[in-house]
Amino acid sequence: MRRNTRLGLGGLALALTFAVSACGTTDSGGGADEGECKGSIGFMGALSGSNASVVIPSRDGAKLALTQFLEENEDCDVKMVDFDSEGDPAKATPIANGIASNENFVGVIGGAFSGETRATKATFQEAGVTMISASATATDLTHTDQVEVFHRVNGYDEVQGAAIARYLAAQDAKKVFVVDDSTTYGGPLADKVKADLGELVIDSDKVQEKQTEFSATVSKVKAANPDWVFYAGYAAEAGPFLKQLRAGGVKAPFIGGDGLYGADFPKAAGAQSEGALVTCPCIPADTAEGTFAQDFEAEYGIKPGAYAAEGFDAMTIFLEGLKDGNSSRADMLEFVNNYDADGITKHIKFDENGDVEVENVAIWVYKIVNGELVADQEIPKA
Repeated sequence: MRRNTRLGLGGLALALTFAVSACGTTDSGGGADEGECKGSIGFMGALSGSNASVVIPSRDGAKLALTQFLEENEDCDVKMVDFDSEGDPAKATPIANGIASNENFVGVIGGAFSGETRATKATFQEAGVTMISASATATDLTHTDQVEVFHRVNGYDEVQGAAIARYLAAQDAKKVFVVDDSTTYGGPLADKVKADLGELVIDSDKVQEKQTEFSATVSKVKAANPDWVFYAGYAAEAGPFLKQLRAGGVKAPFIGGDGLYGADFPKAAGAQSEGALVTCPCIPADTAEGTFAQDFEAEYGIKPGAYAAEGFDAMTIFLEGLKDGNSSRADMLEFVNNYDADGITKHIKFDENGDVEVENVAIWVYKIVNGELVADQEIPKA
């Protein structure tokens, strides 16, 4: 797909009555004049619910980027508006429709999760609204049924899954049991890990979103007697699953993908999460360029969490576009498609699918220590 073309708005009717309110902001109608440093950027993701800790840090990282930008660019009038999708594609769809129909919005950071991104990207494509996700990792978002408007600053699951398999092999794993949550995020990630591990996978099983009782899967894992358990899915299910796994006598080391990266997972798993590992195609915030980690903690009183620095990078791209006068949707899309600059997490240049270059993506392992995720090691590239 050619990504450097200008995408018009087509026959979209811009509904000026869509009013949005978040962070004290309300916008309706009256889009920015051509060439002005003016416009609204949406943020769409799970800001509440049992998986919100994977998303809120990236939202706050984006807000920090905007705050610092406006301090240095007083003539600019840029707003960021939060939308809580709860990570639910059904709830994200009307949000996308509202953003698309309000001409103030020249871009959106999101979706944060893969499912909501998959459900809304056609709407944003039709409206010409540029998307930059900081955390949606499903490979198909950019490799199947691509849309020109979608980009992401994080790595994708073909890369993460391959890295997880390399990590487990390097740990001398011989019998890996793989579990996934049957979602369009967890399923493909588990499939990639299984494909790359090959005969090292002793068995696998599937659970479901919103499942709370895992005795059947626990029995299956116990019977297989693995030396590692890998889980692909989200914290809401992974927490109680790990608790029940340990209660069932399974002591094998536990590792999960980035859907578990956040405070929600150790909270849900309790003391049984101690020592569990989580991977993420995101860097530890304290390794980001400049003073990001210190600035974040000074702003919010907490250390930056999952995808916080990636959220900062996503917002920075939009801000640089607005600073350069790209206040129309078509101009912003062209600017982002051709973006080529260092971010605080990596050098950012989008390929024809909307992904950053694979060689610039780092996959990290984080370990739960005293209930908190602590950076353990970067997985070496193949």
